Amino acid sequence: QDQTTSTFTFGQDLLKHNLVVFRGGEGALQILPPLVDVIPEARLNLVIYYLKQDDVNEAFHLIKDLEPTVPQEYILKGVVNAAVGQENGSREHLKIAQQYFQLVGGSASECDTIPGRQCMAACFF
Repeated sequence: QDQTTSTFTFGQDLLKHNLVVFRGGEGALQILPPLVDVIPEARLNLVIYYLKQDDVNEAFHLIKDLEPTVPQEYILKGVVNAAVGQENGSREHLKIAQQYFQLVGGSASECDTIPGRQCMAACFF
């Protein structure tokens, strides 16, 4: 019974998350924050929402402790660090962004993909 209830609750949460994503961020601040520790993509999508709202500091606060494990996470950490570096004139954040982009763009599994090539291009800018 408990497992069925938790599965149902997770399904509801996932549906709410996906509706926010497919509606272009509508309701993001109400729906996504409680889901950040439930659905891994909720954190990433909330970071993207903050970036679209030009709230770079909030995006950075949300992603700074994330240890990336997949290319999308490395790319997003690179984008956020680049935005922080540009907004605050921080060479340190720009260097970190460059490292994340180079890591993705130079990896054997990503170097011939569009995101991988975009990362290499970003690395050189």
